[in-house]
Amino acid sequence: MSSRWGTRGRALVFGGLALLAGCGTMRGPKVAPEQVVDMDPEALRKFQHEVEEYVELHQELLKRIPTVTASSTPEEIAAHRKKMTDAIRAERRESKQGEIFKPKVAAAFHQLLQKELATPQGPAILEEIRSGNPKVEGTPTKQNPNSEAKTPVVVAVNGVYPPDAPVSNVPPSLLLRMPPLPDQVKYAFVGRALILRDTEASVILDFVADAFPDRRVPK
Repeated sequence: MSSRWGTRGRALVFGGLALLAGCGTMRGPKVAPEQVVDMDPEALRKFQHEVEEYVELHQELLKRIPTVTASSTPEEIAAHRKKMTDAIRAERRESKQGEIFKPKVAAAFHQLLQKELATPQGPAILEEIRSGNPKVEGTPTKQNPNSEAKTPVVVAVNGVYPPDAPVSNVPPSLLLRMPPLPDQVKYAFVGRALILRDTEASVILDFVADAFPDRRVPK
């Protein structure tokens, strides 16, 4: 199957016209920053291929599960999500770390993150990574909204990301250097680990341990 992202790791992001609030004038076209994936081409191709293979599995599993509609009840939506989670975990029960983030791919992500954190924007990027990171932040407790409790998130292939745990931000400036992802999967950070998870089923598909070397963020 041909890659929807291209093998050179470059993609133009759509620009648009923007109205400036309060001035009543329209300026010329505003072009969004260009996406330039800073990664070894061979590692990028390997990663794209594995992600595409997973998306095919995701789409196939969806066909086996009753669909939800705009009129579905919360209970039906929750049941659908659980069936999808169980189906993914069953199909990938033999999966191990490194099947998507293969060694060369993991090394490329390590290099990419180290390079970006060494730039003048590095401290701001790290601060955003800490925001929502479940190893750093908690969620308000029901007993006392002013008190936070940390929900344990176990970083493991086929593990389920707890629905009540916070999810870290991946800074937009960093995403412009990382391979773009289809809607079915998403990056996140848990401590210093970079994870790839299914957006619908919240299953952790693979991870890069110690993705960046900053001890201010716990493992």
